[in-house]
Amino acid sequence: MRGFKASLLITLLVALMPGAVATAQEFPTKPIELAVPYAAGGSHDLTARALASVAHQYLGQPMVVVLKPGGGGAPGSQYVIRAKPDGYTLMLGGSGPNTIFALVQNAPIGPDHFTSISRINYSPAVFAVRSEAPWKSFREVVDYMKKNPGKFNFANTGTWGAGDFPMRMVARTAAVEYNNIPYDGGGPALLAVLGGHADGGFLFTAQLLPQIGAGKMRALAVTDTRRHRDLPNVPTLREEGVDVVFTQWRSVLAPKGIPHAIAQKLEAGFKQVTEDSSFQALIKQLGDEIQFQGGKEFEATWRQEWDGFAKVVASAQR
Repeated sequence: MRGFKASLLITLLVALMPGAVATAQEFPTKPIELAVPYAAGGSHDLTARALASVAHQYLGQPMVVVLKPGGGGAPGSQYVIRAKPDGYTLMLGGSGPNTIFALVQNAPIGPDHFTSISRINYSPAVFAVRSEAPWKSFREVVDYMKKNPGKFNFANTGTWGAGDFPMRMVARTAAVEYNNIPYDGGGPALLAVLGGHADGGFLFTAQLLPQIGAGKMRALAVTDTRRHRDLPNVPTLREEGVDVVFTQWRSVLAPKGIPHAIAQKLEAGFKQVTEDSSFQALIKQLGDEIQFQGGKEFEATWRQEWDGFAKVVASAQR
C-alpha cells in the first residue's frame, strides 16, 4: 500500500509539470535559429552555413542562420543570452567574442552566461597580405614594423577579437607597433586588405584559401603549433621567430536554463552533424579541423582557456 501511494504521488507530480517530458520528446517542432556574432563572409558565417546545410537531417527541423555583427561579438551574444531558453535560439560562439572580448571588456558573455552544447571545429589564424604587397615573409613584416612604427595598417576582425588578439600577442612578443583598424568580422577585414585599405591581417582559412588559390592573397604565417595541411609551405609564427600560438574554436551555445533533456538532444544531433560526410567535406574545404566535444567536456576546455587568456589580457593591460 505504501509503495502504491508513493507511485501515485510521483504520477501526480509528473502530471502537474507543464509538459516538460513531452516538450523534450517532441523538440524541435519549428526551425532553430543559429545566431552568428559576426558579419557575412567570415569563418563563423561560413561554418554556420555548413552546419545549416545538413543539420535538418539530424535535428528534424531547418536551421536558420541569423547574423548579429558588431561590438566585438557582444550584441550577438547578448541576443542569445536573453532569448527564451527553449532550444530554438542558439549561437555559434567563439574564443574571439566569448573569451577574449569578454575578458577585456569584462562583458557578461563568457562561460558563466551560456549552456555549452558542443564544440564543432577550430582553426588557426593566418597572417596574409595582398599578392602584390612587398613583404614575402612574416619576418619582413616584423622588420618593417620595427623600422616604421605605426605605419603598417593592420585589419582586424573586431577590437580584441580573434583576428586582433594574435597581433597584440605578436606586438608584445616582438616589440612592434602598427596601426590597428577594426572591422565587423573576417569578411569586411579581408575586403579591406584586398581593396588596399589595409596592408594585411590575421584571417581564417574559410575565407582566405579561395583568395590564395586565386592568386589575390599571400599567406605569410600561421598561428598553430604546426603548419596547416592546405598551406604546407607557410611557416608557423614560431618558425618565423615569434613565440605566439593561437587557435579559434567554434561552438554551439545556448541560453542558461535550457532544459537538460533538450540540451542533450541538441548535443547528440550536432555530434551526428560532425560525423556527416558532406559536412566533413565542407569543413575540409574551408580549411578547418572538426574537433567535436560534448557540452560538459567543452565547458571544461573553455574554462581552462579562460584562465590562461585572462593572464595574457591582464599583462597586456598593465
